Amino acid sequence: MAPLLDAETLLNVALMIILCIGFTFTYMMEGFPNFAHTGYASIGALVSFYMARIVGLNPYLTWPFSALAGGAVGVFLYVCVVRPIKRHGGYQDITLTLTFLIVAQVIPSLCYIFNFWSRFTLGHQTRNYSLSYLDFTWNGYRGIAVVGPLMSLLLVVGVHLFLTRTRLGLSLRATSEDEGLAATIGVNTYRAHCASWFISGSLAALAGSIITIHKGMGVEGTEGLIINVMSGAILGGLYSIYGAIIGGMFIALAENTLKSLFFIFFGLAAETWKGLLPLAFLLTATAFFPNGLTGHEDLNVRSLLRKALKAMGFRGD
Repeated sequence: MAPLLDAETLLNVALMIILCIGFTFTYMMEGFPNFAHTGYASIGALVSFYMARIVGLNPYLTWPFSALAGGAVGVFLYVCVVRPIKRHGGYQDITLTLTFLIVAQVIPSLCYIFNFWSRFTLGHQTRNYSLSYLDFTWNGYRGIAVVGPLMSLLLVVGVHLFLTRTRLGLSLRATSEDEGLAATIGVNTYRAHCASWFISGSLAALAGSIITIHKGMGVEGTEGLIINVMSGAILGGLYSIYGAIIGGMFIALAENTLKSLFFIFFGLAAETWKGLLPLAFLLTATAFFPNGLTGHEDLNVRSLLRKALKAMGFRGD
């Protein structure tokens, strides 16, 4: 059986943490599951691939551009899709969930259209975004196996500092808990929503760029990825960013361990049904941990609002 924490597993853990954090950001703010979340990863992969192939950039230097593209798509979807639906009232959560199921199908189609355009205008044709051949090695390890986990660690620290030390981060947390109350004390809730969608899209697009260097990604995305991300977010607690870190880590480690065990006991036959693992994780998370491992206790609206007020220069109780 493969070691529990080899380089490949650490990279998978890093990717799952990044994706689960982004998914939880959206759910915290909007209250519905964004099934198009991993579609941002396809956008990030596309941007990195074409900037490396056409512009000639080092694949690691394409990451900021991928993050900006994913964040811009996230903000666009909030402004043009989510906000108008919420304004109309009615069964918002159901409508938004179904809408983003459609968006999840549209994003790969747009990637195919871009590839078709690229074939006839730029002379580049591909059905798979892979930049692994441009990666470097360090002490016998592939560069992405080192840079990927380090990037995940930096992002976790950055998200923590953003949510606890910045005015916008505190406003975002207050808005996610009670938007009406946050608005009455002067929090710019529209900006908070836009920030959450930008962060969510940026993180997923960055994960897509990492996957492009790691093992490549098809235009349609990675099979079962959204189910694994949802499982990790639910397991950790859909209202807790820190729970998303725990849930993503657990899902990635469990998947690696179970695949190794299945291979030992069933051999290559396990490859034919290993795709059932994401669904099994999701069913387990919803059945046994509906409120997540962290629950909802880590959010306290009054303390968050007091911090938000203090950060914005207000005084008093």
